[in-house]
Amino acid sequence: MRIQLSKIFLTIVTLLSFGIGSLSAQLVLPGYDLFSTQPGTSSDGSTFVGVPLGTYNFGGTTDVQNVGDANAILQRLQSATTTSPTVNIQLDALQLETASPVTMGGGPLGNYFVTLQSADGTGPASTGQMTINLASSTFSSSLDVFYDIHYGALTGQIVQAGNLIVSSSDVLWSNTSPAEAALLNGINNDLNGTDNSADFWTSAFQEQCYSGEPVQIVGTALAAPEPMSWVLAGIGGLFASLLLLRRQRQSA
Repeated sequence: MRIQLSKIFLTIVTLLSFGIGSLSAQLVLPGYDLFSTQPGTSSDGSTFVGVPLGTYNFGGTTDVQNVGDANAILQRLQSATTTSPTVNIQLDALQLETASPVTMGGGPLGNYFVTLQSADGTGPASTGQMTINLASSTFSSSLDVFYDIHYGALTGQIVQAGNLIVSSSDVLWSNTSPAEAALLNGINNDLNGTDNSADFWTSAFQEQCYSGEPVQIVGTALAAPEPMSWVLAGIGGLFASLLLLRRQRQSA
């Protein structure tokens, strides 16, 4: 089955909803939005999954940071105010993979990966604009996405390249982050260095280009568990298994 990549970016939906608390906001500072592709992402009957970035180099003094389960990163490049609500945006990272073997770009049957041309060094950055309404806590955006399709791996042979424009309108946003979101101070959290009054978090929204078909579903990226939590979880699981085995032996 041949997949039309133009449909992959039609809809971006954040899954985590939360209270809108930006009615008194006077400023949204430059920062980043970290997103994670969720189950249900599909196109023409085939499904796609996000490939987590793991870490991302934000440059400057922040350098490399753990970005939880994010596989897409959007950057707001200027401050939004009541008098200057429109800011430039840039999609800095995107990694997708087909969940099962398909054919794309004339390539053979197999798994295909989607990345940005800017990340591959094969094309321009994916840029656009966002208008943030501070009075109504809504925003609208338009983004020109330049993508590459790779066969077999994120760095595999490029079988197709292109670009498409996606847009959204009247989307809710808030200063308050969803529960368990990946919080990076100075990047997407406490942007003013003190509190969340100048932060920006999206509620549920859609970005469309050619039709209203829901294809890509994303949520706010969640924080990765601390290493010690994995250790404790492993110890807890081992203890539970030993206890169950002991009970089975006693009842035998």
